[in-house]
Amino acid sequence: MRADLNIRIFFIILFLSLISITFYSTATNAQPGTTVSRNDPECTGNGGTITPAAANNRCEFTPDAQKITFFRLDLCTSRPTGPTTSAQVVRTNCSTFFKNDSGAETEVVKGVGTAIGTASDYTALPYGTYTFGIVTMGSTFKFTTSQLFDATMSDRSNTSTTCVTKVSSLGTIYGFENRINTAAKSNVDCTASATAAETTIGVNTLTMDSDDDCYHAVTFQGTSVNVDAYLVESDLTLLDGVGATDADQIKNGIAGCTGGADHDIARIIGVMPLATPMKITPQTIGLQIKYNNTRGITKSMTGTTNMIGYFDSAYFDFDLIAR
Repeated sequence: MRADLNIRIFFIILFLSLISITFYSTATNAQPGTTVSRNDPECTGNGGTITPAAANNRCEFTPDAQKITFFRLDLCTSRPTGPTTSAQVVRTNCSTFFKNDSGAETEVVKGVGTAIGTASDYTALPYGTYTFGIVTMGSTFKFTTSQLFDATMSDRSNTSTTCVTKVSSLGTIYGFENRINTAAKSNVDCTASATAAETTIGVNTLTMDSDDDCYHAVTFQGTSVNVDAYLVESDLTLLDGVGATDADQIKNGIAGCTGGADHDIARIIGVMPLATPMKITPQTIGLQIKYNNTRGITKSMTGTTNMIGYFDSAYFDFDLIAR
């Protein structure tokens, strides 16, 4: 029985490329040792009427609305060192451009630069050339979507050709105990003429291996660069136990690798090399984040044909642009 735990989380691709690591039993090393690519295909017909994935399969499509919470954005002139179980990410040679300790919730608009926070959250960057970025985000994401299908779909209780997001009875959903999850944990409504409501999905693992062990640090293959991603607690260090047996992960069934709880994961930190070094000069008037969430949400099917189990997060990219 697979502990699904949001293993196909989106990832804002503003993070690091892979570096080989040496395993330590008490703290994972500063760069992840596992690289993963996008796990699920794009839904056929994405952007219009989509075709359901086969039973027990998943596919990704564009949500109507997607919200993330930003806490911090740093730019660095050299590679930063990632967090461990005992230390935060090392920001030597980095300058903080944006910081809001309470978090600034931002709606992601595909292909459009969106304002984050207020003017008081920003600090002018020193002139220079920056080659890496560090992004700190919240570990929960919000989605609202209404999707038309080319077949009659079911949410286990209702049927229609349109299915929408709904608020789960559990509130924030931190993973699912198994792929054929119960209706109580569903955030899908296929009632005819249903109105989409915002659903909140929490992240408590980045990916899992064949033994259902959970990775808390991993490198995602991005569109143009590879991204090192880390799940951290409120003190911005990795959860105790990460790397205790295997590098970057916690074993299945141990706290930090079970469904239905946040396991004290409070932030997602990502570090990435900038595809093109960013030059900040007297002529630079600001920075812009441009999103690509063409495949920002995942539809996960049950073992019954045309029956949706739940909506999950998926990767999404953005570019950081100097203006």
